[in-house]
Amino acid sequence: MITRRMLVIILISILLQGCGFVSDGPFGWVVTNTKTPISKGEAKNATKVGSACVYSFFGMITMGDGSIETAMRSGAITEIYTIDKDNLNIIGAFSRQCTVVLGN
Repeated sequence: MITRRMLVIILISILLQGCGFVSDGPFGWVVTNTKTPISKGEAKNATKVGSACVYSFFGMITMGDGSIETAMRSGAITEIYTIDKDNLNIIGAFSRQCTVVLGN
């Protein structure tokens, strides 16, 4: 027989199941640490790196600016070589998704 405590644990598990996971690419239920390509630009090589990140805590609080423009500005980049995504997730409690721009 299911007790009240077991029912509460099951309901909380269901409700928190998708919290804080990165929205694209493969992910692990416990830890995700991936880098995936997004786009290739016109530049022939890269001498600078810029990044911009969005952070999430338990899927309840999400903040940041992960835009390409912010990543370019942070690396003083005017010509794009590549754009990548860097994802980190730890048990859905903490997630980070960064846009990483390489260029000149």
